[in-house]
This record gives sequence, structure tokens and C-alpha cells, in this order.
Amino acid sequence: MDRFSEQLVPKMSTGKDMFLRGCLIAAAMALIGAMVFFLGLLFGMWLVALCLSGMVIWGLVWLLQGTFVEYEYIVTNDDLDIDKIIGRRKRKRLITVSLAGAKSIGEYTSGSEIDAGVTVMAHDQSGVDMYSFVCESKEYGSVAIIFNPDKRTLYNMIGGFSPAVRNKYSALYEKLKPAEQPGEETAPDTTATEE
Repeated sequence: MDRFSEQLVPKMSTGKDMFLRGCLIAAAMALIGAMVFFLGLLFGMWLVALCLSGMVIWGLVWLLQGTFVEYEYIVTNDDLDIDKIIGRRKRKRLITVSLAGAKSIGEYTSGSEIDAGVTVMAHDQSGVDMYSFVCESKEYGSVAIIFNPDKRTLYNMIGGFSPAVRNKYSALYEKLKPAEQPGEETAPDTTATEE
């Protein structure tokens, strides 16, 4: 059975983000004020001052958009891709891992110890509903991903784990199983063993 899900998680603005936006706005206003004063009032070049002010405002909007970040989690069969989207205009692949190399998955709280060589932070900064996923990667060795998957993403991820690891999380897997839609037929259970 093919597994596919996409989830977009916007990163909450931190104090650092707000400070950066405030500095950008203050710098733009100071630059516009200087252009209006020097070019407009002193030299009478109002058209040039107006055009340059418009360019500064356009640049400010472009820079402000770059302070907004989203993460996209894509599960495709046995692979998990995590992308960072900046300002809804630039996409950067953070990591691709095979779910067959999964070691553990569980809820994450700030300060939790994680035994991994590389940690990828791709969460919304809220501190709520965060999970840590630890797996083996050919490229990086032991990798930990801190993120905010929804039920569908978690279900599809666990479905891609190796059978031994999936059995370890069977209770969570069954809990996350989507409800059947009206009109869908359930396939017969072929996992029952004969006694």
C-alpha cells in the first residue's frame, strides 16, 4: 500500500524575529526620511525621492517576508522529506531520511536528552505536540528530528518503519489509524495466526 502525506507547519514568531522586523522597519523609515529631506527638500528632486522611497518600501516588504518560515513534512512510502520554506518563495531541503532506518519516535519536551549525532529542528516553536524521531541515515549517521507531525503524518511514518520497530509502536499506530469513510470496505485481516 502506498503511503503519502504532506503537512505544512508555520513557525511561530520569536522575540528575535520581532526585533529583526522592528529594526528593518526603523532602518527603512530612516532611509526614506533622509531621502525626502536631502533629495526633496534640499535639492528639489521630489520625483527621484519618491521613486527611491518606493524602492525602499518594496525592499522592506521583500525582507520582511523572509522572516516568516514554514516547515513542510512529506511522507512518500518509506521516505520522510523535511523542507524549510522561507517567505513562501524559497524552499530548502533540510533532510531526507528512510523510515526503514527508524530507531524511535516519541513525544518531546524541552530539555529532553536525545542520543544522536545530528539534530534537525523543524518545529513551530510552540513547545506543544512536539515529537522526536531518531533514525539512522547513510549520509549523517544517527539523526534526530524535532518536529510537530499531525496524526496522519505520524501514521504514515510508522507504517514505513521496519516490522520490528513498527511492532514496538503498534499501540500508537492503531490509535492513529484513520477512521473508515462511509462506503469503504474493510479488507479482510490476513494477519491472524492459526491455533
